[in-house]
Amino acid sequence: MSGFLDHTADAPQVTVAELLGDRPLVVLAPHPDDETLGCGALIHDAAALGCDCHVICVTDGAASHPGSVLWPAERLAAARQAELHAACAMLAPQARVSWLGYPDCGAPDDAAAAALLSGLIPDRALVLASWGGDPHIDHQQVARLAHRLAAMRGDIALAFYPIWGRFTDLTAPALLLATSDAGRAAKARALACHRTQMTGLIDDDPNGFVMSDAHQAHFLTHAEIIIAP
Repeated sequence: MSGFLDHTADAPQVTVAELLGDRPLVVLAPHPDDETLGCGALIHDAAALGCDCHVICVTDGAASHPGSVLWPAERLAAARQAELHAACAMLAPQARVSWLGYPDCGAPDDAAAAALLSGLIPDRALVLASWGGDPHIDHQQVARLAHRLAAMRGDIALAFYPIWGRFTDLTAPALLLATSDAGRAAKARALACHRTQMTGLIDDDPNGFVMSDAHQAHFLTHAEIIIAP
C-alpha cells in the first residue's frame, strides 16, 4: 500500500503446509487482534488442512482507551475477550482459544509464566509469537517468553510474526506466507470482529487507539510474514 515501507517484497514464499510440516499450530498473541493481524489467514488455512490450532492471548488489551469513562478497563477487557473468540470462530471454528488475562502493557517473560504456557502447548508444536523487534513492550515480552519456553521445551519449533515491525526497517530474514483466497477473506471477517480497535465504537476517548483504515487495508492486502529465530 502506498505510504508504507515494504522491505519484504522480494522475500521467499512458503506455503502453509511447508511451514507447518505435521506440527500442531500455537499462536501467541500479545493482545486480542494480534492473532488476526499477524496470522489470521495462516490460522484459517492451517485449520483447513486439518491442523490442530490453538490461539493463546497473553494480555487483556484493556489499555487501549485509558481516557474512556463509558469503557473502563474491566468492561473493555470483557469486550476484547469476546472479540477474540468471535474472530477465532471466523478463522478456525474448531481452534482452542486461551485467555491468560495479564494486564495490558504487563505481559510477563518469567519462568513461572513460561511454565504456565508450557502446560497449554502440545508436543512438537510450531509456536508463532510476536516478533521481538516490534516497537511495543508486550510484543517484545511475548517474544522473550517464547524464547524462554523454547529453552524449556526441546520438542517445539519457534518462529515469529511482526505487527508494527512491518512498517519499520525490517531487516530480519523473513518468509512470505502463500495463503488462500478463502484464508484472506476469513481474515477480513475476523478483523471486523475487533470493533473496539478497528472502529469508532468507543467515542469518549479522543486519544484512544483506533487502527487507521490504511493500516487495516495493509494487513488485509499484504502477505503475512514469518521470521525465523
